[in-house]
Amino acid sequence: MTVRAAVANLEKEPTTRRRPRAFQQIVDEIRADVFRRRVAAGDRLPTEAALAERFGVSRLAVREALRVLELQGLVRVQHGFQGGTFVDQAGAAPVTRALETMFRLEHLARAEIYTARRHLEPGVAALASRGLDAAVATALEANLAETERLLRSGRPAFATNLEFHALVARACDNRILALMTDAVLELLRSVESRVPSDETVNREAGRAHAAIFSALRGRDGARASAAMETHLEWLERHFVGTRVAARASAASERRRRLGRKR
Repeated sequence: MTVRAAVANLEKEPTTRRRPRAFQQIVDEIRADVFRRRVAAGDRLPTEAALAERFGVSRLAVREALRVLELQGLVRVQHGFQGGTFVDQAGAAPVTRALETMFRLEHLARAEIYTARRHLEPGVAALASRGLDAAVATALEANLAETERLLRSGRPAFATNLEFHALVARACDNRILALMTDAVLELLRSVESRVPSDETVNREAGRAHAAIFSALRGRDGARASAAMETHLEWLERHFVGTRVAARASAASERRRRLGRKR
């Protein structure tokens, strides 16, 4: 058969396009509804049975679609008497999950988290100094008071310390920077939560946060940025440097023991 004849035969054959998977149409349509504001945060989606009938698919395909949308941070599934599937508030959860996956699969170093914070949060603090409203100022004051209470009782203040940084990000009036900060803080929470902050960290954080808040309240962006940078540099030296020293000490001890066995 000549090349021309083979091409002619191919042209006669009906072309078959790969059909999209059953759940994908549901995902695409609900995403479009959310992005075009046809549904808003808090709106309840139709039931699994109603969605299955509407799209002509099985309830299993509907569940698969809802799982995909939940992972994308577009919907949340509530169980119980008043449960259902609801359009979710925009947030950092999908970004955090992606960062945590990178951290675990690509073995990102903790030092990279602190480096990212040092390049991100001083600028966020400078912007926050311009738009610190009464509500955020009150929340920051309450946060500092809670940190002091925890210090007096000798309890860890890791979660409270992270909340301070999240509040500062909320005041920067830039949703992209706030989202990025929240995502990095949540990653830090998942990485560091197993190691409670010690008294040295709690006291340093309380002192540094008070200095940052003073600069924010005084609308001094340069001072707020510098105070934030100094604080984060201290944390990086403490957490990353301590771990590096501990690993070096452990390696030295292993070599010493091996030398004894020989």
